[in-house]
Amino acid sequence: MYAQNLAGRGFVTLAFEPSFNGDSSGSPRHLSSPDLFVEDFHAAVDYLGTRPFVDRERIGGIGMCGSGGFLLSAAGVDRRIKAVATIVMYDITRAQSKGWKDTQTEDKRNAILDAIAEQRYAKFEGGQPTLTPRG
Repeated sequence: MYAQNLAGRGFVTLAFEPSFNGDSSGSPRHLSSPDLFVEDFHAAVDYLGTRPFVDRERIGGIGMCGSGGFLLSAAGVDRRIKAVATIVMYDITRAQSKGWKDTQTEDKRNAILDAIAEQRYAKFEGGQPTLTPRG
């Protein structure tokens, strides 16, 4: 929807989902990697900057939710990104570590981290991944 509105105003737009997520095929699946997600923005600039109808000096990005942080990280080191807009409601890193509105106790956080560590052992030994409610 946002891409259509921007395109209707004369902007070239590219919408993409983070690597290993969304409707694309292939594996691994449901991988969450800030490094790779930042790289997705660099790759988008690579692609757009090689299109003959794109002015390389006027490439910007819009990042929504967690992608807002990834876009900021990409723009911090990629001088080809000339403009940034983010739509971010809260600090996701803080919410994951301390819970929504800092309601998570240290014991609960440690229990979650312990469960993640045990799942890594299980997966390494050939077990199936256990998906959390978030995926």
